[in-house]
Amino acid sequence: MKNLFVFILLGVIFTSNSCKKHDTSFNDIPAAKSTFDNSNYGIYKGVFVGSSGIIIIDVNNGNTISATLKIDGTTYNFTTTQTISQNQSTTINFTNGNNSFTFTVYANGSNPTITNLDIDGHPNAAILVVKETSTVLVKCFEGSYNGDDDGTFNAVIYGNIIKAIVRSSYDDIYYANGTVNNNQISASGTVNTGAEFHGTLNGNSFSGTWNNTDYDYHGNWSGSRTY
Repeated sequence: MKNLFVFILLGVIFTSNSCKKHDTSFNDIPAAKSTFDNSNYGIYKGVFVGSSGIIIIDVNNGNTISATLKIDGTTYNFTTTQTISQNQSTTINFTNGNNSFTFTVYANGSNPTITNLDIDGHPNAAILVVKETSTVLVKCFEGSYNGDDDGTFNAVIYGNIIKAIVRSSYDDIYYANGTVNNNQISASGTVNTGAEFHGTLNGNSFSGTWNNTDYDYHGNWSGSRTY
């Protein structure tokens, strides 16, 4: 039953961490510079699972290479001693004491990926990251889901796209993709199990229901923007 429950998560969307208090004032102007919209340079934003958090990576957008990871109210500032070139495929090793991860991205800024993630006290963690452009702001959301299974569901929304990273109560990690049109959220998971989620985006929060008709599993989700 474990895998069935986990796959359903891909049809679930952000359930809120209702016990957390988040900043409700956000900068809605992209930090990314237009010069780097199609470059490896620029701003990358994402979400963390295992516990829950967000990440911002600056690759020479502000003449520096740095990363900030915020997990449950704790901030980790990452640095690197590497130098990189513009418009080149890039691999950067970031460190913060015993904490570390590897960031890779193509020359045009596509396919940003984080691997080799090692954060003290957060085993089996993972990060989903995307590139921000000067015309499309990336918003980070943290949430969870409940019902026939439960866990963490964190996501980024940019334009009319949702990308989410799921960590189930069994510590398995999966990814989901979807759309936002006229504040209506709908998507299906990347695992072909019939799982779906639907809901409404209302300002900096959203909520809805999920279901998997193949196995008659269902539940609720909600979440809020945290960056």
